[in-house]
Amino acid sequence: MSEFNVLLSEATISRHLMGVFFTVKQTRVEPTTCNSGVNKEKRKAFAEALVRHNDDGDLVVYFDETNFNLYTKRTRGRDKKGKRAVEKLPPTKGGNMQIQCAVSCAFGVVAYRTHRDSIKMDMSAAFVEALYTEIKEADVYKNAFAHKKIVVVFDNAPAHSQTEVLVPAHDDPVLLRLGPYSPMCNPIENCFSALKVHIK
Repeated sequence: MSEFNVLLSEATISRHLMGVFFTVKQTRVEPTTCNSGVNKEKRKAFAEALVRHNDDGDLVVYFDETNFNLYTKRTRGRDKKGKRAVEKLPPTKGGNMQIQCAVSCAFGVVAYRTHRDSIKMDMSAAFVEALYTEIKEADVYKNAFAHKKIVVVFDNAPAHSQTEVLVPAHDDPVLLRLGPYSPMCNPIENCFSALKVHIK
């Protein structure tokens, strides 16, 4: 504040920033390309396609996978006042488990699989194919979506890079890829968050 010839303490600055609703919070890393013009256009194209499928009454299924570490621990605990809440655990973290899952408004959880190893492109394609077969055989599909398309929404993870090529061709499924950096457009991300909180 030397240019105004004013001396302000950090407490004064903090108090004024709090008054205009600026708070200190954890930063979130956002790649510079996240909201580039090209990516915004891809996101828009995805949203328009999704709205069209919803308007047509198609069955929309959201598919993704997540990594889950088997070393789970609570972050809060109880103990007497003045004492630390201590939980004794092994010194190393546990192994990882990969969870593939698909959800839909019509079904809830449509299908899921767990793997100990990392998920490869052929495993993703096999899951989508199994998902398609499972949906076609389900009563929900036969009663409400029999002559509609099955729209499988998925992201741009490396394991999905060849999905369109590796999944066998059928008449009624549509593989709809999310725009880059668009996890907010895939409701399954919230399902994974809720699952992890519940397990912990």
